[in-house]
Amino acid sequence: MAIDPLDTSNRENLSVREVAERFIELFHHQDRVGDAFRAWVHPDYIQHNPNAPSGRDATLAVLEAAVRNNPELTHTVKRVIYGEGDLVAVHHHFRRKIDERGWAVVDILRIKDGYVVEHWDVMQEVPETAKNDNGMF
Repeated sequence: MAIDPLDTSNRENLSVREVAERFIELFHHQDRVGDAFRAWVHPDYIQHNPNAPSGRDATLAVLEAAVRNNPELTHTVKRVIYGEGDLVAVHHHFRRKIDERGWAVVDILRIKDGYVVEHWDVMQEVPETAKNDNGMF
């Protein structure tokens, strides 16, 4: 039986991995940014990206505006790394428009007590040419 990614019941007993999987399913795979944030992000969320405010609701307002203003926006997950403790890294290909090269992004999430409580990200533009054939993903 598949788990409903909106099921937050018993959140305090969920593992870091279970919380991350539900958040990633809603946010990245289903493109349900608002649902992901309201269900899984703590109201006192700490944001380290200098272009976004801290706090769940303030960050969500910025994200929802970005989605509204960029209807072709995609963020395709390439890999998820579950580290020791409370950190999870999500490596994804972010594009505002389908035909652009976009960015390679790593989001680092800290999860505590069944919530995403903190976020860092690192973004690198995908270049037109590279000095190797390995690709960024």
